[in-house]
Amino acid sequence: MAHLVLKIANLIAFFFLLGVNVYSVLAPVKDAPLAHITYISPAYFTFYVWFLIHLLLTGFVIYQFCISEEEIIRAINWHFVGVALLNTLWLALWDDDTLFLAWIVVLILACQVTYIYREVHFGFEYDNVFTWKYFFIHLPFTLYHAWIVVVVVLTTFAALTPEKTYYEVTRDDTTTSVPDSPNIIVQLVVIIGLLFLEMTSVTYIEYKRDYAGGADSVIHWSALILAIIATIYLFKPWVVEIFGGGKKERQTADINTIYQYYHLILDW
Repeated sequence: MAHLVLKIANLIAFFFLLGVNVYSVLAPVKDAPLAHITYISPAYFTFYVWFLIHLLLTGFVIYQFCISEEEIIRAINWHFVGVALLNTLWLALWDDDTLFLAWIVVLILACQVTYIYREVHFGFEYDNVFTWKYFFIHLPFTLYHAWIVVVVVLTTFAALTPEKTYYEVTRDDTTTSVPDSPNIIVQLVVIIGLLFLEMTSVTYIEYKRDYAGGADSVIHWSALILAIIATIYLFKPWVVEIFGGGKKERQTADINTIYQYYHLILDW
């Protein structure tokens, strides 16, 4: 009976979270992904990963009623309900421009998601990844955990660094918005943030041997090689400055490399 109550609570919490996220996207007042753009913010389409996460979580809240292994639900316990409520609170604070409180909430949220991920990933064995159990129990929280790390970084930058600004350039009667180049401190902080995300992805591949790292050797080595290339590419401005190109090239490369690096990571 207790497990049935927990499963129903998971179902209600999920649809509450889903409704809030759908409203935040469709609301005419503000589009959440476009709010608080900083110099580390990814392209808009990146936020569509929420669609995949919600799709997998839909499978989770339905599949939980079909499995006989009650220990999995017992391991997740009420933490999923907590995750749904915290995620909703974070989104409300984000939309309300209360960024420092949103930052605190997202750190707590990340701890909750990490707990579920640890229980699901390390507490249960998955001999075959092509099973309903893997797709609807393990995969939703693996993807959720990976994405919440990105959300923590984005919220940290939104709370502690200036927003991205633009200036207008007119050429041939066409006006375009061009981003201002941030100061050196912001550039360094962005690089640290990118390196943190890079090292996190390498940890997934090498240490935790999660889906991208453990499912197939081709995927494993391709992801690792691309991560190494992207990290090396980050130091292009200094190489250009030392071996040629002059100050003008270095200044152009400083900010461009950050964007090119991020796009390279997103593309693969």
